[in-house]
Amino acid sequence: MIKTEGQNLLNRVECNVMRGFAIMAVASNNFGHLIKNVIQDNEFVYDYSQIIGFLEALKHPGQILPLDFLAFFSPFGVMLFIFLSGYGLTLKYERGDGKLIDHKTFVMDHYTKLFQMQIKGLAIFLLVMFIFNSNYIVYFRHLVGQILMVENLNPIDPIILAGPYWFFGMIMEVYIIYRFAIYRRSSSFVIVVSLLSLILMAFCEPNGQTIRYLRINFLMAILPFCLGVLVARYESFLQLLYGNRMRCWASLVFFLTLLTISKFCFYTWLVMPLFIVGLSISLAKIIFSTHLISVVFEWIGGLSGIIFVIHPIVREILIERTNLSGNYFGMFFVYLLMTLVLSVIFKPIFSKKAN
Repeated sequence: MIKTEGQNLLNRVECNVMRGFAIMAVASNNFGHLIKNVIQDNEFVYDYSQIIGFLEALKHPGQILPLDFLAFFSPFGVMLFIFLSGYGLTLKYERGDGKLIDHKTFVMDHYTKLFQMQIKGLAIFLLVMFIFNSNYIVYFRHLVGQILMVENLNPIDPIILAGPYWFFGMIMEVYIIYRFAIYRRSSSFVIVVSLLSLILMAFCEPNGQTIRYLRINFLMAILPFCLGVLVARYESFLQLLYGNRMRCWASLVFFLTLLTISKFCFYTWLVMPLFIVGLSISLAKIIFSTHLISVVFEWIGGLSGIIFVIHPIVREILIERTNLSGNYFGMFFVYLLMTLVLSVIFKPIFSKKAN
């Protein structure tokens, strides 16, 4: 039986605040990991040498240590977007009377929304690359695969244009799985699906091609997405965990500690989304209680979809200049500022619905 009663754990503003710091984390990570000598994080594969490198950076801190911290912790943004997708879909289609649409309509509606967002971003990206990088080559088969959001499934040599655009194909796969396998199924079944995804990854070589392929597709997303589904169904029980400011701070420290510890072992790294979500809900509620900061992150969250497709374009323009100049912090803030300004400028294009 699906439990759906109770007050929402996250209100609209808190969800947007979470989107706000999620997209800033995504944008920061995708720029930071291309800066010379910055420590990388384990996102698609688990390479313990990255952990060793981070510990060495702590022992012998250099000028780029803040960027090391940023790159090491910021990949959590993608997990948050996946969680919020599961949370939002469950509230929309399962709570109360639900939205009773058929499978085909559900899939086509979500495919169309993603397609419209991606195609506009890709068009701008290719135009910018044509102007700023005359050596940039796009192979037709990869371009078509990316446009159709199936390039992730290429088992031989998947090449994702514009870096984080792999997310479009992956999240579309998750939408299909949700509608055909998870939608209105028992919570026990949802938990079993999550456990199976973890077991399958646990048997992979931590730093191998198999786990990388599985994680650029839906497998990495199953746990945070199902967590979103379960939180939406049982959120009234979670109110105790985040019931007041003191509990939110305690939860923040608790989950941050677990998140940090989980990075040091392959198997705990697989369940890291649990700690990311727990920490982020605490942070969203703390920020929500601070009006000015809440307004800023809510505004950024409202632009998150546009920032997602714009920031790879700004990155391509600035990253080479950043590495050549050595002014990493200055160029990093220029990158964030340009991304936000261009997202505001292009908002009318991305907000316009196709007829």
